[in-house]
Order: sequence, then structure tokens, then C-alpha cells
Amino acid sequence: MYNILIVGHGNFASGMKSAVDLLLGASDRVHCQNLSQDITHEKFEEIVGEYINKYDQLVVFADLLGGAPSQITTRKIVEANKSKEQFIVSGISLSVIIDIATNLLILNEEKNISEKINESLNNVRSTMAVMSLIDFEETEDEDNEGDMI
Repeated sequence: MYNILIVGHGNFASGMKSAVDLLLGASDRVHCQNLSQDITHEKFEEIVGEYINKYDQLVVFADLLGGAPSQITTRKIVEANKSKEQFIVSGISLSVIIDIATNLLILNEEKNISEKINESLNNVRSTMAVMSLIDFEETEDEDNEGDMI
């Protein structure tokens, strides 16, 4: 069974886990580790290493590609060289975590996880949008649509 570990700067990881728990229900297979002022890089590395050693099937979500949590976790996975079923997904959003966690925790779809992760990353763009007040302004043509002359 796959476990999920969310890592990130500040309280990012615990905040994302809180949102996942709210949306999908709490699970003992979802873990988080913040890298904040309260923890050294060395301690973070040690904790992440424990997760990597404990779970052969692990999907790690990191806040920023190239950020310290992502770099440390990637290095620990490579150094451990433990399992081809350990993945790190960096630069994530809540929608990506929810999509993948739903497959793993609710639907119990654990085959082709790499494929599912890539699918989710390819689809994430459709879950984002930019809006402003201009999007809600009526044009002159729309104002006159109901008028009969």
C-alpha cells in the first residue's frame, strides 16, 4: 500500500495535509513534514530518511522544484536506492495531491502509479484559472441582447 508524504517550507506541508484530511478524510497513510525555523536541515533529512526507509511504496509531494525539501528528499531517495515505487512530485498544488491521493487511498488504484502521476500533472492546468472583475463586466452587445427594436 502506498503512503503519502507531503514536504515543504514553513507550514506548507501541515497545511496541505490539513486540507487533504478535510476533503478526503483523515488517513494514517498521509504524513507531512515541514521545514521551518524550528527544524534544521539535518533533522529534516533524518526524518525524511525514516519515511523512505519505512515505506517501499511512497509518493512524496514537495512544494517547490529545487527547494530544500525537494532536494533533500530526492537525494535521500536516490541514496537509499530502495524501491522503484518511491516517487517525488515537486511544485505541487492541492488539486494534484487530491487527484493522486483519491486514486491511492479511496479507489485503491495502485497500479501504474507513475502513469497516474504524469496524467494528473498533465491535467492540472485545467484546474487553474485567472479571473478579475473584467471577466464579469457586460459588453455593450450583451446589454442590448434583450432589447427589441
